[in-house]
Amino acid sequence: MLRKLSLLLLAITPPPAFADGSTASETDTEIAFEQIELAIAAGRLVQAGSMLNGIQTGLSDKQIERHALLSAELNMAVGDPVAAAKALAPLSADTAEPCRYGAVAGWLAYQSGDWNRAIAMLAKSVETCAADPGRWNLLGLALMRKNELPAALEAFDHALILAPAHAALLNNRALVHAYSGQTEAAIAGLERAAQLEPANGGIIANLAVLKANAGMSPDVNGAQSLQVQAMILEKAGQGALAADRVEAARSYFTEALLRSERFDQNLWASATSAQSAVEQGPIDASHN
Repeated sequence: MLRKLSLLLLAITPPPAFADGSTASETDTEIAFEQIELAIAAGRLVQAGSMLNGIQTGLSDKQIERHALLSAELNMAVGDPVAAAKALAPLSADTAEPCRYGAVAGWLAYQSGDWNRAIAMLAKSVETCAADPGRWNLLGLALMRKNELPAALEAFDHALILAPAHAALLNNRALVHAYSGQTEAAIAGLERAAQLEPANGGIIANLAVLKANAGMSPDVNGAQSLQVQAMILEKAGQGALAADRVEAARSYFTEALLRSERFDQNLWASATSAQSAVEQGPIDASHN
């Protein structure tokens, strides 16, 4: 059942923006670097890019390295792995600042599915930037992808100590609990996350899958739009089907169809195939 759940509970939430505790230097260039760091951390990415472009000349070797790291971090924040990798390429993992280098290199490895390198780089990054929940979160995601669940749980616990009311972190830790068979803890974590962000579709979907998988009713109410209600019921159907609760799955899929704003061919196929399974007997959900 856990293997089936792993195919359904995939609404992993990306990490919060990386923060940095660097202190400003007295030189104008160092002050500019500090302002760029703050702009990236605050999400003012256009401003950070303009400031980086304005200090490309007359830099010392150490400042050139810092400029490259900030450029890589900026492109990571933008979500451009190609540009981030290009900025990071001239630097050495052995000599570059481990806090920033490890974060960007770990993110790039995560994007490419290289979990071992992602874990190694992010572990080095959190050694020097232990107060940043974003790095702990991404480390936890990489560990979870590699199925190292106790270590992933520890990483998410670190992140939540730093940001206890962060819905994304609660969601991701709940996934580890679910994959570890700790269903009650997983549901409690997802319910807390849903309270913090009631409109977060990924959290709502995960909660519906897990509740239905455990034989509980999904959270559907009239205050939600029909589209959201249909999504919750469809996810509940998937969760019930993964637990071989075929009759419940058919009921959820059918109800989702009735509440859908337009005809959904895939949902219709799920409902009819579940109905066929009810008529023919139990199915092996691992074939789906």
